[in-house]
Amino acid sequence: MLEVKNLVKAFGGLVANGDISFELQEGEVLGLIGPNGAGKSTLFNCIAGYYKPTAGKILFEGKDIAGWPPHLVTREGIARTFQGMKIMPNLTVEENVMIGAFCRTNERQVAKKEAREILNLMGLTEFGKELPSGLPISVQKRIELARAIATKPKLLMLDELAAGLNPLETKEIIRTLQRFKEERKLTLFLTEHVMEFIMTISERVIVMAAGKKIAEGRPEEVARQDKVVEAYLGERYAKGR
Repeated sequence: MLEVKNLVKAFGGLVANGDISFELQEGEVLGLIGPNGAGKSTLFNCIAGYYKPTAGKILFEGKDIAGWPPHLVTREGIARTFQGMKIMPNLTVEENVMIGAFCRTNERQVAKKEAREILNLMGLTEFGKELPSGLPISVQKRIELARAIATKPKLLMLDELAAGLNPLETKEIIRTLQRFKEERKLTLFLTEHVMEFIMTISERVIVMAAGKKIAEGRPEEVARQDKVVEAYLGERYAKGR
């Protein structure tokens, strides 16, 4: 579904992504991990259209979308959430999700119906008429996820969705993602620092450090590689695997 070929993103003399290549198959759950400053969010921003790559290709279903603006990338079938949540504080929860639905329709009633269905599936119906800013972080995270799903994506990219959640909330968001993946035939690409989250849900993991891809493979295999332990996970986590 997605093929990144020799992607480079430089900001002046700083190379945030250096010659990154990987593939993502339809229906797969791919995780992306690495220390702060590794270039993970930059890679996400290049794929989603927020940054134009300096070099390389981004092929989505065979079409090179490198350099496309975000709204066209979204209409093509790629949705994302953000590390810093982008909820509209002056709109209700339902209206926030409707924004995503307007990607596929110009009809307000159609967008409202889609938003209500997603809120119901996520257990958020009771918050529909409330403003999101006063709600718990766990609920706000689910609102942003609901809005992304409302765009009817084929590929859903999640940037630190589990950050700030307690273990119970993390397990619940995993169950929610797995349900939507099956019901809506989603492909998932996630970056995360909460290892229990990303190592549980991912079928394959890519590790980045200093702008480079340093490892790729099944979670249990990657967690034992010396270069990954040294760059990111640490001995304690590796021994626990």
